[in-house]
Amino acid sequence: MQVPNPPGSGKDIAEAGPWPADYQYLDSVLGISEYLEARAERTEIYEKYYVDPLETQIVPQGKTKNLIYIYMESMETTYASEQDGGYQEVNYIPCLTGIARENISFSDGSGLGGWHVTSGNGWTMGSLFSTTSGIPFSFPANGNEMDRRSSFAAGVTNLGDILEGQGYVQEFLCGSDGNFAGRADYFQQHGNYEVFDYYKAIEEGYIAEDYKVWWGFEDSILYEIAKDELLSLASGDAPFNFTMLTVDTHHVDGYVCSLCKDDYPEQLANVLACADSQVCSFVEWCKEQDFFEDTVIVISGDHPRMDSSLVSNVSGYDRTVYNAFINADAGLLDEARLQDREFSAMDMFPTVLGAMGFRIEGDRLGLGTNLFSGRDTLMEELGGYGNLNAELSKYSVYYDKHFY
Repeated sequence: MQVPNPPGSGKDIAEAGPWPADYQYLDSVLGISEYLEARAERTEIYEKYYVDPLETQIVPQGKTKNLIYIYMESMETTYASEQDGGYQEVNYIPCLTGIARENISFSDGSGLGGWHVTSGNGWTMGSLFSTTSGIPFSFPANGNEMDRRSSFAAGVTNLGDILEGQGYVQEFLCGSDGNFAGRADYFQQHGNYEVFDYYKAIEEGYIAEDYKVWWGFEDSILYEIAKDELLSLASGDAPFNFTMLTVDTHHVDGYVCSLCKDDYPEQLANVLACADSQVCSFVEWCKEQDFFEDTVIVISGDHPRMDSSLVSNVSGYDRTVYNAFINADAGLLDEARLQDREFSAMDMFPTVLGAMGFRIEGDRLGLGTNLFSGRDTLMEELGGYGNLNAELSKYSVYYDKHFY
């Protein structure tokens, strides 16, 4: 998701005049004006709470599992029915709702729920970064311009770094240009991922050289590539981390592919139902493979949508991001609190490692907490969303010195 640059910065916002309607809406979702104003203040949250993975014992508990990490573009829990915990009269994501119910999913309420979006992870690259590093994207650059830099977060130790050190073979698959927003640099520099993107799909003959729809190619092709790549990875001797990013549900109103039906009057509703069906078919395929028993599947949204389709009456705070863990160790539930949690994308970093079978000293990495541990998240410890988000929005000397 391209995050536009609003007029002005900091205190200059008030002098910039009225924002165009699209900026005003994004501001209400992302809190851009509040963020820019807060950057004039300084925080010591990293000095007080940051847990450096390099200084933390991360130990396998027996044989750790492979990882299939599915990021679903703009998948928020509001698309479920009110009865299931969402905000719709009809549940547009019934299969994802069922996966969350039948497996492990952390919720901000008593039904289907997820995490609240905090400063620095409200767009795709920000979320990919936060969920794998435990810190927000707070670099002095537009969120999608990191591809213009030679290094991406050189001082950060993240999920890919840790798994590479444990002998994992890693791959990132997306249906667009992998270089966009610095994604290829991030994954290659932190874990030596193989990047399979739009151009690789052309090279490998999955699509014609002149083929391009939406951002590159649609998710129906993405899932077919994923199956082939997973079978190849599983045929090797090393454990693997296969991370993929869908795109059909991107704003505005999503992409209508050949598999989409016309059951609802709203285009987005039909796209969501199609995305729901496709991811669940892919999960069912995974269950039939020999590698499944030794593999954790994490399904996660990246951020809420950047428009108000189907959610015009829902506050930004209540538009939580979907999460589900399939095939995680059942023993992890002994201490886990699944409902009424306050958590963020940063908590996914240690939680995913926990689901794979790693024991983490103190159950924290970065600013994230292993949700399986039962320990309070930093958001809960600091007294809620507002307090944590306020600190993340401020300027940090520590962040610039150690991460950038």
